[in-house]
Amino acid sequence: MRLVLVMPTGVRVGYDDYFSASPLGIETLAAHAQAHADVSLVDMRGKGHDIHEHAEQLLALRPDVLGLSVNSAPHTKYSLALAELLKQRRPDLVILVGGQQATFLAEEMLSPGHIDAVVRGEGEFALCEILAAGDYRGVAGVSWHDGRTVRNEPERPLIQEMDTILPPARDLLPDRSRYRMGAYRIEGIESSRGCPYSCSFCSIRNFHRGKWRPKSVGRVMQEIDDILQRYPEPKVIYFADDNFCNDIRRVETICQAIVERRTDAYFWCQARVDVLAKHPEVVEWMGKAHFSAVLAGLETPNPRQLKASRKGISVEQMERAIELLHAHDIGVWGTFVMGLPGETREETRATAKFIASADVDIVQITVATPIPGSDLYDEAKSSGRIVEKDWDSYDFVTPTMAGQLPQKEMDAFIRRAYSQVYFRWRFLRSLFTKRTNLARLRRTALRVFASWIWVLVKERLAALLRRRRVVSPPTPSCERPELELPEIPAQERPQA
Repeated sequence: MRLVLVMPTGVRVGYDDYFSASPLGIETLAAHAQAHADVSLVDMRGKGHDIHEHAEQLLALRPDVLGLSVNSAPHTKYSLALAELLKQRRPDLVILVGGQQATFLAEEMLSPGHIDAVVRGEGEFALCEILAAGDYRGVAGVSWHDGRTVRNEPERPLIQEMDTILPPARDLLPDRSRYRMGAYRIEGIESSRGCPYSCSFCSIRNFHRGKWRPKSVGRVMQEIDDILQRYPEPKVIYFADDNFCNDIRRVETICQAIVERRTDAYFWCQARVDVLAKHPEVVEWMGKAHFSAVLAGLETPNPRQLKASRKGISVEQMERAIELLHAHDIGVWGTFVMGLPGETREETRATAKFIASADVDIVQITVATPIPGSDLYDEAKSSGRIVEKDWDSYDFVTPTMAGQLPQKEMDAFIRRAYSQVYFRWRFLRSLFTKRTNLARLRRTALRVFASWIWVLVKERLAALLRRRRVVSPPTPSCERPELELPEIPAQERPQA
């Protein structure tokens, strides 16, 4: 039996255009499926959006079963269109989909009739059962269409022994030249799954049923050692965990094990600022272990919005965590959100101002988006606040809910915030300091996002030229007028 596992595209323009990490999800599925099938992997990201060309490429592999990993809303339309085209050409081809978007929208994925089954939740052992039996019907955690209605098999229990999950089959994608950021190869590992926190805009909690499950430290180090041995060039190993620092003592032990190896690799992870702020001794160990960047969800400085979204952090904790990370030469990749429910124009303005002063090293700004599986989606749907039905617009830069600012105005706030970060003298000066992790991260960001930053430069120059050409009476205000920035064209917006 031939199985082809596909990482789809579908996001019109996004961070895939700047850097891309290996598709851990399908690599891990492949490691399990190899016992039952001849497995091939195809990563469609960065290969355009021509589904006819993609279908030809996939059919050339002569699959008996094809699996699509539909993890985000902008993958939906592409995946459905690709499945339709494949079924037209090969009616006998069994098409399975899995991932977060598919899990929470199983009926929508199955209703058009081109997808045979949806694997809900974790897919490793469900896929093995399907391949071994030659049938998806009766397999726990699977939804399928019987020709009249969608049939949902019972929920599959979560995997409790995380060490039973096989390491990803990295050898099935031997050409990994595109999995890099700037000068560094990027390889990921998954050391845990899930998150016990309940941020309203996140679907992770519901996907993993509120549970956080770690792999053992010994198993984590085995995967790190494998990457170190496979790839000798300069590299970043990123922890794909949604909450790497949930068990802070475990993080300390992992860092100590990394230090013992005396590796020259760098590490990235995602962590909550409230946890980091409480444990400076662990942040110190992270610095010793060459953690060069931590992705931290800072979101907004507005206490009301932080409470309403159940984020559970404070501005003081943000500031303390950033201070600690920088003190140990660790960069901060700060994520921020605008357009949360009930957010006023002045609050959006305050968030934009806060972003410029937060002293983070890389900035990622998104518009609050009700993604399926999140409490925000359920609340917005039940209250009728969802105004956008096109899944391609769920790209985290497009307003999709009633009450959010119009696109042009939201774009202006976002662009102004980006400009005020990357055009600060402090940021530009840091690019030329000694080669510390912070300076290295900033230089890497400049190289990776050069095309996006150049858009900002051109727009700022154009705005300044327009201002010089306009003759207007002097204003008594001592405040500097804000730049009126145009709407960001869709193809030039950075996306999550």
